[in-house]
Amino acid sequence: MKKILILILLFMLTGCSSYIELNDLAIINTLGLEKVNDNYKLYASIVNIKEEESLEPEIETYEIEGNSLNQIVDNLSLTLNKKIYMSHLNLLIINDTIKTQELDEIINFFINNNETREDFLVINTNNLEKVIKNSKFQQINDLVENSSRETSKTIYTTMYDVIKNYYDKESIYLPYIASDITLEGLKEFKNNTYKEIKSDDVIYLNYYLNNIDTYKYSITCHNNQNKYLYLNILTSNTSNFKNELLITNEIKIISNDCNYNQDEINNLFNNNLKSNLTKYTNKKITIKNTIRGTYEN
Repeated sequence: MKKILILILLFMLTGCSSYIELNDLAIINTLGLEKVNDNYKLYASIVNIKEEESLEPEIETYEIEGNSLNQIVDNLSLTLNKKIYMSHLNLLIINDTIKTQELDEIINFFINNNETREDFLVINTNNLEKVIKNSKFQQINDLVENSSRETSKTIYTTMYDVIKNYYDKESIYLPYIASDITLEGLKEFKNNTYKEIKSDDVIYLNYYLNNIDTYKYSITCHNNQNKYLYLNILTSNTSNFKNELLITNEIKIISNDCNYNQDEINNLFNNNLKSNLTKYTNKKITIKNTIRGTYEN
């Protein structure tokens, strides 16, 4: 994949009338940003392309400070004596020092920069320096994407989502990554503060936001804590009607060691869902399920 990237870049650059040598570019794939006193501190992970037949790039990390994001990027360009190239940016990492004022500057930077995209992942961490120097950026992207798609225990938030929610005055939800590159849940940014949402609770937020696609759900049996009811939520849809939240689910029973009948399964699932959704809405909650029988894995 990296080789394909380099070949594409070579093709694009050699095809331009304003020719730029590949070695004159600082190709950034990950940025980390925090506020230290009155200055920004930027960590930039840069693809170091060596003139080898393999065209296999290495990653180098640089740190630089400044009182504005534009100044930092300019200083980085001067330090490296290269043109900053952000079209391959895949990940932006921030921590809780980035508040409304800083977020506004970050958003304006990417909106006004014609060479950047807005589809890269944005995450939050409590140890920015350790995470960015770990260099497991593709692992982070895959971790968040898989968890968002398969378990609904996080939300894959891009810069586009951040910009939209910021201007719509909605909460911004960022995947929260621990220093050992594990997914802890989400950070909700609202009213200039961050609030942590544990991964087990994120699924109910995804219900409220109508993000649920498919996921596995388990309930321990009342009469035996070592046995479980396993459900596969195949599809889910949430609709808002004035003061009512209507949820419809298509559910497949994976295993039923509890020997619950469908009415019991329906009631257990709905009661649990309603009690958790009340954290995010004051609306009346109506849930309608279609439940299929047990099948073997």
